[in-house]
Amino acid sequence: MKNPVEGKNIVIIGSGVGGLSAGIILSLLQFNVTIVEKNPVPGGLMRSYRRSGIECPVGVHYVGALGEDEPLGKMFRFLGIGVADLFERMGQDGVIDRYIFDKFTFDFPVSIDAYENNLRSMFPQDAAAIDVIMKDLREISGRMQETSFLLNQADPFQSIEYFNPMGEYLQKLNASIGLQDVLAMPSQLIGVPMTECPVIFHNMILAGYLFSCWRLKENGSKMAEVFAGRFKNLGGKLILNNGADKILLKEKKVIGVRLESGADLSADAVVATIHPKALLALLEPQSLRSSFRERILNLTETDGVIVVQISVDALAHQELTHNIYRLHTDENGFITEGIFYQVRRGNVNGANLLSIITKSLYSEWSQWELTKTGKRGQEYENKKMAIANALLKKAGGVFGGLKNARIVDVFTPLTLRDYVNCPEGSCYGVLRSAGQLLKIASLNNIPLSGLCLAGQNALSPGVLGTILGSFNAARQIVGAERLAQELKKAT
Repeated sequence: MKNPVEGKNIVIIGSGVGGLSAGIILSLLQFNVTIVEKNPVPGGLMRSYRRSGIECPVGVHYVGALGEDEPLGKMFRFLGIGVADLFERMGQDGVIDRYIFDKFTFDFPVSIDAYENNLRSMFPQDAAAIDVIMKDLREISGRMQETSFLLNQADPFQSIEYFNPMGEYLQKLNASIGLQDVLAMPSQLIGVPMTECPVIFHNMILAGYLFSCWRLKENGSKMAEVFAGRFKNLGGKLILNNGADKILLKEKKVIGVRLESGADLSADAVVATIHPKALLALLEPQSLRSSFRERILNLTETDGVIVVQISVDALAHQELTHNIYRLHTDENGFITEGIFYQVRRGNVNGANLLSIITKSLYSEWSQWELTKTGKRGQEYENKKMAIANALLKKAGGVFGGLKNARIVDVFTPLTLRDYVNCPEGSCYGVLRSAGQLLKIASLNNIPLSGLCLAGQNALSPGVLGTILGSFNAARQIVGAERLAQELKKAT
């Protein structure tokens, strides 16, 4: 979208954190905003769900940079959503993540200075490499704290070196295998191998968590309802259980959205917070040139995950203030498998929740690709439970045995695909690899007047990246100058 939108009616497709935050921003800017959602409740991946009385998270396990003067904290303040109402700080014991490798353990601490100290203590032979790494990390983190970062104009991408893969960057610095393993973790958090993850995305993720780390006080459903409530209190309209069926165009200009019910909503602009491949299904084939469509259709996705939710004895397994990653390496020392563990207090007497997440390729579930959730048969359930039990056994090795452990739920890439309409069930959307940067950048300039993308596929995954994408959509709709004025007033 090259020019600000003329008119006041905006339709947003999708009510995840991207759709709701875009709706709030545009409502604050005096637009008439309607959000349409195919599911019966709003929230997307931020919403939790209940199994055996226990609240189980989906996409929000922990977030970074929510401090008052930090990037996401500034965004929340502009949105008018109280951080303290929803989140609590992690790392009271000085640790955010504990990386347990085959040969050593590394504690990911609170603050950039503490992180540097831990790196230097663990890898004294890498002093020269760490000098460069920390210099670049501090430069990018400093730019992230500028208000202009919310306009996508702070441009921490000035150095062409920041577009190179992190693996290549570390090899040039002659970093040891151990240091490379530790530094691989931020890219793994967004589903991109270090050999493909651009330095800029790696360091933005890393800096975000080093600013500060936070967990939900209660559950994702409350977060979803707070965002939805804020949107509605600003006059926004939320239509549930009635998703978009078609984006209506006239002479390559958006004029509205047709819903699954058959009703038409007029619109001066549409913000699609859905996967770009799902967006194509809402457009007539001839509305975009074939080369642009092919570019989207050929985008590679990040790998899927399998998630196992386990009820454990609350007295034997108290809530941990940090997360644990168990990381296995090959004969060359490079990470081949990573398993995430989080123990949270449960909302059922005597039980806490252990969440386990690890990679699961979409292709592993191809046998059931044409099925829908709840209708996949016993063989599918057997495979899920076999993997879950194997992961439960591995967890016992990390936690020294698990008391009263009971699997309460398992979900796969197919579950996520059906829930949020992501083609291959990836919780991180398109692969933000160095080789796809130009393709992904083109998504922010769809050649149809009045149509733009938001959500995690627009700029970057995670809560920070997704809401940043919502600010970017607002900038396209109102223009950079006006949004800058509004941000200056608020921040």
